[in-house]
Amino acid sequence: MIVLADRMQQILMLLREKSVAGENGCILWTGYRQPNGYGWINYRGIRIAAHRAALIASGVDVPDDLDACHRCDVRACINTDHLYVGTRSQNMADCTARARHNKPRGEHHWCSKLSTSVVLEIRRRWRAGEKQTAIAKELGVHPATISRISRGIWRSEVSL
Repeated sequence: MIVLADRMQQILMLLREKSVAGENGCILWTGYRQPNGYGWINYRGIRIAAHRAALIASGVDVPDDLDACHRCDVRACINTDHLYVGTRSQNMADCTARARHNKPRGEHHWCSKLSTSVVLEIRRRWRAGEKQTAIAKELGVHPATISRISRGIWRSEVSL
């Protein structure tokens, strides 16, 4: 138990050394951050998210199957008053409720081949009776893509 307590103290020291005060009471991790903004710690060969490490080091039990979640919406924050332990479903529901998903949609999605104006044109042509296979061939996409766009299953954010 002494070894574990010593390790927790070392991790707490590391967290303090590599953090600064931020806005709204956040304590921001200044060590390595992934492009998505989350901080990471390498401690004796173990890689762990900085906010998860902060909770664990402060004595909070964070089982492997649960997430360390932010109340403050600041990914670099390691203030344990701003963190809680939750299920992945709770974390994702919270993320969705606060509109924190940064998943590109529509023509901004990295796989998108069709602009909003083309989607509108597809729907106009389909409503005018043009065959989906002809539209697909002209645009170089699969007929199922045209079908899903025409029926509003895909690109539902675009309306006539």
